[in-house]
Amino acid sequence: MHPLQRLTVQTVAACALCAALPAAAQYQGIVSLPPVGPGESRLLIGGSTLFRPAYHGSSDRSIMLLPLIDYAHVNGFFASSGSGIGYSFINSQVTHVGVRLIPQLPRREADSSALRGMGDLGWGVEASAYATQRLTPNWVIGANIRAGGRGGEIDAGARYDMMLARTTRASVFGFGTAGNAKSQQTWFGVDAGQSLASGYPVYSPGAGMRSLHAGVSVNHFFAGRWFAIGGVGFSHLLGDAADSPIVRDRTTVTGFVSLAYQLF
Repeated sequence: MHPLQRLTVQTVAACALCAALPAAAQYQGIVSLPPVGPGESRLLIGGSTLFRPAYHGSSDRSIMLLPLIDYAHVNGFFASSGSGIGYSFINSQVTHVGVRLIPQLPRREADSSALRGMGDLGWGVEASAYATQRLTPNWVIGANIRAGGRGGEIDAGARYDMMLARTTRASVFGFGTAGNAKSQQTWFGVDAGQSLASGYPVYSPGAGMRSLHAGVSVNHFFAGRWFAIGGVGFSHLLGDAADSPIVRDRTTVTGFVSLAYQLF
């Protein structure tokens, strides 16, 4: 097998997973940045279709078409439509430790009738510090701290990677997310103004464990440098977040399909 093919088959799934799903909570728990090799940099381009709840806890579904762009340099710098822009201070095949800026998807009243009167949340940016450790060829653990104008969260979990065939790889993951009081209020709270406009009672959730996530992804390498990637993730709300008056489904599903090409 060509060295480039061997490298990308073994590592591109996690990279494309992050790029395909910017700020979708199911895939923020374990930050994976595949080795660049065999050159000094790598560039993936493509597109993704994302199927997701209209908002955290929604019973309505939405479809988004997103670009997939992922650049990484051997020195640790990366810029991605999903992983954000950042730098890994430790950037080996088994350990990643670094910082980044990542996008946050918007939440708009028009996304669901259940949000009427709640106001819009536009696109946002948050800072993240992450650490990922590969314990064995199959097992990876990681933690990810995120903070911005909408509050802070921490994710921690594990992933299991396996080869299904010479050019096909699957990953199974699970992690939990906790939020501070500001983050909980932003996404699940109802302030006095929102209560008046929406008819919901005032609700002020406290800091704590927010959700549990699990899912699987599969990627297939073909035709030189092309990759087809797909995945599905499940998210279950807990505690004060689950009790929010805007929550319709405590358990939601997110899925995606992507097609990408490695330019170099």
